[in-house]
Amino acid sequence: MLNNKKNDTIVIIIWTFFAILFLRTAWLCDDAYISFRTVDNAVNGYGLRWNVNERVQAYTHPLWLLLHIPFYSLTKEIFLTAIFISFVVSMITIILITLLIARNTAQILIMASILGFSRAFVDFSSSGLENPMSHLLLTLFFILFLEQKFTLLNLFLLSFISCLATLNRQDCILIYLPALAYAWWNTDNKKIGLITVCAGFIPLLIWELFSIIYYGFPFPNTAYAKLGASIPRSDLLHQGLHYYTWTYQQDRITLITLIISFAIPFIRKHKEIWASTIGLFLYCTYILWIGGDFMGGRYFTVPLLLVTILLIRYSYLDRIKQGIPATAFFLFLSLTQPDVPILTGADYSKGGFITSNGITTERKYYYEWSSLLNWRPGKPMPSFSWANDGRENRAKNKKITKLRGCVGFYGFFSGPLVHIVDFHGLTDPLLSRLPSLYHPKIAIGHFLRYVPEGYMESASSKDNKINDPDLAQFYNYIRIITREPLWSYERFKTILKMNLGYYDYLIDKDKYQFADTQIKYYSTLKEEISKLKDYESIKIPERGLEIRFEQTKHSQYIHLELRKGDQFHLLLFHNKEYLARAILGPKPDENSLFANYTLSVPKRALHKGYNKIRIFVCPKTLAQRNIHSFLKNMDFPSE
Repeated sequence: MLNNKKNDTIVIIIWTFFAILFLRTAWLCDDAYISFRTVDNAVNGYGLRWNVNERVQAYTHPLWLLLHIPFYSLTKEIFLTAIFISFVVSMITIILITLLIARNTAQILIMASILGFSRAFVDFSSSGLENPMSHLLLTLFFILFLEQKFTLLNLFLLSFISCLATLNRQDCILIYLPALAYAWWNTDNKKIGLITVCAGFIPLLIWELFSIIYYGFPFPNTAYAKLGASIPRSDLLHQGLHYYTWTYQQDRITLITLIISFAIPFIRKHKEIWASTIGLFLYCTYILWIGGDFMGGRYFTVPLLLVTILLIRYSYLDRIKQGIPATAFFLFLSLTQPDVPILTGADYSKGGFITSNGITTERKYYYEWSSLLNWRPGKPMPSFSWANDGRENRAKNKKITKLRGCVGFYGFFSGPLVHIVDFHGLTDPLLSRLPSLYHPKIAIGHFLRYVPEGYMESASSKDNKINDPDLAQFYNYIRIITREPLWSYERFKTILKMNLGYYDYLIDKDKYQFADTQIKYYSTLKEEISKLKDYESIKIPERGLEIRFEQTKHSQYIHLELRKGDQFHLLLFHNKEYLARAILGPKPDENSLFANYTLSVPKRALHKGYNKIRIFVCPKTLAQRNIHSFLKNMDFPSE
């Protein structure tokens, strides 16, 4: 009987296991508190705002944020409240999978061996981020979708759930669209079916109208900060590959399960599997396209849940004699990776947080100071230093302006009197529109911005004191959108023009992407080199060295003598037009302190001609990003 139905005892054991697992690993991250500051401001009558004097959508998950508002308004305490919400939503997801998706005990065991031991799924079933709601909505969608009963009512429900998932996180629409299109195609009346699908997305339309009217923009400010940072696509793709590599090294069960799932459509010839797999492929490609995330595993939780559902429903592992070996296989995969979630305790935060590519084990980083296991009655949580700094600000009860990064804990506890300028741009309406400062090493989501002169004096006041006249004009338009009364012809005209890019010309992207780069003219540089003693060299600052030529160069080769052991990025420009990039070094085997390089100028730069070269030092890790190096010589051997 065990082969063909669910064993109630095992079901209860699995529920208990996940309940203990979720409570044992429950935690909150700094980024979650960016949203919680907006929740706090809304509950206290300031509106859905980050800084109370400007309307900025500093959160990516409207549905998840709105869910927290009524609970927080009752408790006036966010730490336990947010953990409670995540726990309940995550447990509902597991219960629904065991009752309505898994058909027998074997499938339940396989589900538990994947989701219960995936670091990504477990870590982000709490954290305060939107993942638990994304998991629940995906489960509800596929409970309906896999029944293959595409009546107009079911089509509406599928569309409505897809809408809610998009409201919870907009990029999740990529997973849902192929399956939703398949459901629509299989309805009897496609015209009415299309109307039904559109009706299901009315809440999203309402939110977008609200977002444009209230905030002035259709997308969260975080999207503009992350996707508009002017990072070369090749760098993002390279970082995306690191994100996949990190997952294989640190969370093997998650990535291997994803890879295995792509074989299912070829084994089981069901069209609905192809629709689901196409959505999975789109989302996984999107992860690669945007460079992944700095939080290891965060973006893989929803794809992992989808492939787990497909595996237990469409694989041939539906009996105990196949299910036990499959369960053992997935458990073996989990035991070959570090930090199995159920085995981590209150002392989890012990080293190894950040890789050289800027990808973090986020739960490990915060766990000692922001976890349920480390909570005690009366103990301020989180007890992280950033939160304590914020508490000190609130105690002063003064209006102040602060420049910060990693603003979640700090912002929430500082309270509404503190205006925070986020130099990563996530919560700032002006800095999010500026390109990020160029650096060879990038950390996705933590792109540094140059703070224009006069901006700190302008941000919390009614005056615009930015020195750059063009940028000051651009900021005037930003202020009309984010600070002026909602209902005015001038504001809506500005909103329209801003979103159509009419004011983009006011931002000197080259200036702000390479701000603080030291400038030297080639003639001056050669004169300095000629006066160097044997032990002397020219410093390449941490923000880079720009060498300008009095005339446009077409030389095919550039000879450089650079400090050995370091890697360098050389960017070639014609005025402000970017032409090409070359990477040199390291050469640690050189006998002297410096290594000789002969750069063959890329064809595009050679054909167009270049009059600027910018040299940057590439550190081995992000922790070393503020380093400098040295140049000994530079000339053109072909001249």
